[in-house]
Amino acid sequence: MQSTRLLAGLGLALCLGSSLVLAGPSHEQDDWRYRDARGPAARDSYAGERPPADFGPLRESIREHRHDIGRGPALPAHVRIVKGKRLPSGWGSRLSAGQLHHLPQYRGYEWRRAGSSLVLVDSRRGTVREVLHGVLD
Repeated sequence: MQSTRLLAGLGLALCLGSSLVLAGPSHEQDDWRYRDARGPAARDSYAGERPPADFGPLRESIREHRHDIGRGPALPAHVRIVKGKRLPSGWGSRLSAGQLHHLPQYRGYEWRRAGSSLVLVDSRRGTVREVLHGVLD
C-alpha cells in the first residue's frame, strides 16, 4: 500500500514536472543555426531592404572600392544586359565574399560583374534589377 502511494506520488510529480518543462520559453533563437555567421558588422542598414530607386550615392561608394572588386570578363558586342530582362546565360560572373564585402546586400538579389559594370539580379527570376555601367573603370 505504501509503495503504491509512493509510485502514484512519483508519477504525479513526473507528469507535472514534464508539463512545466514543455511550457517553458522556446530557445530556438539561441540555436547556432539561427545566428548570422558574418557577425554584427554585416547587419547593416541595407540587410533585408529593397534596392533603392536612386543608385547615385552607391555608385560613388563602389567607385572608391573598384580596385578591390575588380573588373569582370568583357562582354562581346552582341551581348546586351537590359534592365527588366533576364541576365544572358553564362554572362555576369559571381563575386567572392571579399568583393561582396564592399557592396550592400539586398534580400532576394545578388550582385554580378560584367566587364566594367555591376549588375543587380533578382535571385529567383534571374531578371536584371539594375545595371551600374562603368563603375569598375
